Amino acid sequence: MRFSTGHGSVRYRLPWSWSAFDYRCLCGLLYAQSDARFETAKVQTCAALDEPSSGDGISVLTDRGVLRAPLVVDALGWRRVLGHSGFQPPEAPLSRGLEVHPSGGGEDLDVWVQRSLVRRGYGWRVPAGGEARVGVASYAPADHVRQPTVELAERLGLEAVRYQGNWFPHRLRPATENAIFFVGDSAGHCFPLSGEGIRTAFYFGIACGRELTAVLEQRRSRKEALERYAAFSARHARAFAIAAGLQRIIPALPPRLLTGGLRLLRNQRLIDRSFGWYLDQAHPSFAAPVGAPRTREATVAGR
Repeated sequence: MRFSTGHGSVRYRLPWSWSAFDYRCLCGLLYAQSDARFETAKVQTCAALDEPSSGDGISVLTDRGVLRAPLVVDALGWRRVLGHSGFQPPEAPLSRGLEVHPSGGGEDLDVWVQRSLVRRGYGWRVPAGGEARVGVASYAPADHVRQPTVELAERLGLEAVRYQGNWFPHRLRPATENAIFFVGDSAGHCFPLSGEGIRTAFYFGIACGRELTAVLEQRRSRKEALERYAAFSARHARAFAIAAGLQRIIPALPPRLLTGGLRLLRNQRLIDRSFGWYLDQAHPSFAAPVGAPRTREATVAGR
């Protein structure tokens, strides 16, 4: 992983590897393992009671009619559609990201922290098979990122094609509300500073899925499952707060001081410790069956 500022570059050997993947292929593989029925509808309102009892169903009004179920999960993104308190950008704890997918390659995951590119944020290039994913993220939601993304692609001699982007949260939110489970961006499960959201979405999604399974198998009540999942998510608040603090501090550092700090961190023991801490906040071994031994090696799925 290589970090570049306006005053130089620093290359780190990480204690784990990054992974890029084909989004459509991944979704297909996951769906093939399920026995779910997949439908598409636009959610309009959610008529959950203020304090539903364990046996009450939850009604969700869509443009295809009313859906009713005792277990409902909101994985609809940062809008938190089924919650009572949504966000409205740009006045919201959201970051803005955009990337292009030109043909290309490379070996390192490159990160640029340069105010000439983006005032508060970073740019990146991730090798992904036969393409390079090049993008820019801004921690300030009012700052647009399209032009910086085009400029970074041009700087690298790559074509700005196949755009992909969205808002993403940088604040943890309650993982349950009115008997509804919230997973991924709807619960703020996107790690501040890095903006990594896919690994954390899997991590918290697996935790939620295990609670749902326990309810379906009548090993646990819905109330117990909600309480356990909410507590599991809340236990990560300190790590998310630390990352959010770094997200505020790092863009405010003088560029030369930031460069010096990145060079000091080049010590391999410091790299192993700091990036090991980062991995531990949503360790991939959590996906293994309950009780399986935790492996030392890990791969982080890039966003």
